[in-house]
Amino acid sequence: MTTIDLRLELAHEIQHIPDSEQILLRVINYVRSITKKENLSVTLTGDALRLWNRTEELAALPIGWDGSGAMPMEKRAVENVKRLIRAGISSDFKGWVLFPDDNGTLLLQSKEGDASFSIGNNSYSFASTKGGKTIVKESVRFSPKSVLSTIRSIAST
Repeated sequence: MTTIDLRLELAHEIQHIPDSEQILLRVINYVRSITKKENLSVTLTGDALRLWNRTEELAALPIGWDGSGAMPMEKRAVENVKRLIRAGISSDFKGWVLFPDDNGTLLLQSKEGDASFSIGNNSYSFASTKGGKTIVKESVRFSPKSVLSTIRSIAST
């Protein structure tokens, strides 16, 4: 749940709360319990929000979304992309686009098409071609920090 989702849910629920100190304290405790479960201190904006919304769209794809036998996106792969977005800042994702893959993974690709990450349930693969040099990493254990480090190194070249 994002900060935006939480605000919308809270705004909807507050309309139905009687003006009572006891009930308002229960609402405050409810909000605290939600915020302990997820890191909601970061509000997504710009390119991070764009990728978050795209992730939500892709997570809803059904079996056969491609007109053949494509698998829906793996829930854990979707969560990994969300973890990546939460760990980064908006500028990290400038120039990156998210695509579904027919095996249920998600493909994060640079707009120039010279770098891409295939993000799965437990691992990711990476390929980059810059200046005639090709770099390939396969089946790397997924961690937002590792992917962000690679994204940032690409941006600095």
